[in-house]
Amino acid sequence: MPAGWRLYYALLAGLAALCVAAACVWFLLGQQPRAEPPAYLLKDNGGKLALYNADGTGPLAEYDIYTRLLPENDVLALQGGVAVRSESELQRRLEDYGL
Repeated sequence: MPAGWRLYYALLAGLAALCVAAACVWFLLGQQPRAEPPAYLLKDNGGKLALYNADGTGPLAEYDIYTRLLPENDVLALQGGVAVRSESELQRRLEDYGL
């Protein structure tokens, strides 16, 4: 085999190795950090918004927000329980729901 072909194959192998290394770095950097588990759940409780423990026990608090007045998507989400991960997220969600 001529020397020119050896150089060509060596460059091709190097390029392939570089592509594999770049793909590994892209994959590792693209991983999302794991979300922390929810601290609370917001749920419908007899037509009002209520705060529950993450395991569903409670209610810990009930708010003067009537769930029937919320948009349908919010009502459906609250029937299953909306996960809340922190106090700041709780405050933001309560404001979003109209408190």
